[in-house]
Amino acid sequence: MRPPLLASPQKGFLTVENIQPLGKVPAWQNLLRLLWHSHPWLTVASAIAAVAGAIASVAVIDCINTAIQRPQDRTSLLLAFIGLNAAAIVLKNGSSLLPAYATMKIVTALRIALCRRILGTPLEDIDRRGASSFLTLLTNDIPTVSRTLLILPSILGNAAIFIFGIAYLAHFSWTVFVLTVAALTCAVVLHSVLAGKAVSFSREARNEINTFDEHTHGLIFGIKELQLNSERRRWFRRDGIDGSSQRIAHYAFIEQVWFTAGGTVAPAAVAFLLAILVFGVAPLQLLDTSTLSACILTVLYIIGPLGVLIAAIPQLGQGSIACERLATFGFTFDGGEADRVDPAPAEAHEQPTLRNWKSIALSGVRTRYCDGTSSAGFELGPIDLRVHPGELVFVVGGNGSGKSTLAKILTGLYVPAEGQVFLDGEAVTDQNREAYRSLFSAVFTDFHVFNRLIGAGHDAPIELAHEYLVLLGLADKVRIAEQSYSTTKALSQGQRKRLALLCAYLEDRMVYVLDEWAADQDPSFKKLFYEALLPDLKRRGKCVVIITHDDQYFELADRIIKLSDGRIAADVAAQASCFKTA
Repeated sequence: MRPPLLASPQKGFLTVENIQPLGKVPAWQNLLRLLWHSHPWLTVASAIAAVAGAIASVAVIDCINTAIQRPQDRTSLLLAFIGLNAAAIVLKNGSSLLPAYATMKIVTALRIALCRRILGTPLEDIDRRGASSFLTLLTNDIPTVSRTLLILPSILGNAAIFIFGIAYLAHFSWTVFVLTVAALTCAVVLHSVLAGKAVSFSREARNEINTFDEHTHGLIFGIKELQLNSERRRWFRRDGIDGSSQRIAHYAFIEQVWFTAGGTVAPAAVAFLLAILVFGVAPLQLLDTSTLSACILTVLYIIGPLGVLIAAIPQLGQGSIACERLATFGFTFDGGEADRVDPAPAEAHEQPTLRNWKSIALSGVRTRYCDGTSSAGFELGPIDLRVHPGELVFVVGGNGSGKSTLAKILTGLYVPAEGQVFLDGEAVTDQNREAYRSLFSAVFTDFHVFNRLIGAGHDAPIELAHEYLVLLGLADKVRIAEQSYSTTKALSQGQRKRLALLCAYLEDRMVYVLDEWAADQDPSFKKLFYEALLPDLKRRGKCVVIITHDDQYFELADRIIKLSDGRIAADVAAQASCFKTA
């Protein structure tokens, strides 16, 4: 009886399938939920400290008003004044430091959770979205969330001072209270309209940042092509970097114009209110001089907290947009992401049971590949294919014929839109795909080499790694220390591919997929690859699938599969005379 590939994933583990996108809600709601679910007691303590600090601050106003009206009590009131100010400072700092600690933990957990979510995202989604969109989430949106979390205590504290200050006005005069509330209500309505305009440009700026990150990605990884062609360089600089930078600056400036316009509303309303009190209420003698002075002092005092609240609105707007972006990637801001942990790597335990595999079959497989840069795409299939252990398979065909897409389907990185992949007759599904992938080591054309050596279990055999370094001509360029390595000299593309092959060898998987590996090798290493390395893998029972154009070595293959327009045009035993480089 054949053992199952892999048990179903642990409940609660982050997968793309269980993403529940969040509706657009204000940033402070999302972030308060995140604070509450992650650190409820710290949130409560911070809120209490903020409110208590606000009460102490308003008590300072009352102390000042009392000292003005009762000169005989100023000595005792001085002690109260000092004590209340000290309490307000301590409570204000406490209400800021407690969330700062929580923010540190939350942002770290968010960053880790986002990286885990990316690791669990199907490759098709990553290719469709583009790498820059994920990098922007990490480098722009999470720092924005961090900054917004840090200002929440200040917002809460100053809002409490403002509210208690308004209530304190009611204690002196209901007339002044009503005038103040009416003036500020009009200011809030007008400010909301202006801030909404500003946030719309904040969203445009955020979208353009994503575009700019795509250009910077091209700047770094396409620098050779840019330096070789002055016309391409001018186009890239003018329409790419310059244009995107100018659009970001334009949106940011218009955003700031609207925020600045909104920021003038409340001070104007307060100035209008003070004008009414001084030049309207006072001449009519509706209030006695001491009460009017106390009201004016209170209004002047709450201008400071009001200014802080207004200044925080742009950051709240940016935080709201960052929350929207994270929500579209599946974050619900309920604290769950921070508590979930990746399951133990099951492939390490399941791999020995897969060493006795008999065949991998693709039946009626069809998929459509789109890189996200345009609406056009490439369709592969239907594909019917079967490979076996110890088989050396060459995949050939012209550029764009579907070779690399087929390799990603075969390795389980792409999920077929139609058809099915079978391992020994058992369908590969979401529940066992991770174990199925543990069969493969691959070096793709856009490969990346990590500086950690991983063996068949966990640690790679260092002696074997040194032997491969010598064999691949890298002994004088790569230094191995424990399970890590470092390069002593800059490596060419061909040398980097050899290093990637070394890492694949040490993994000791059952199937090797090598996409145009020999394309960047000089003749001696190309000969070594085809006439020594590949036969060695075949003798060890490995199935090796090579995407290649090297027709002079076709006779070494067991089978040659030719792709044309996304379909298998031929699948025959190797005959060097039958195929020519496309």
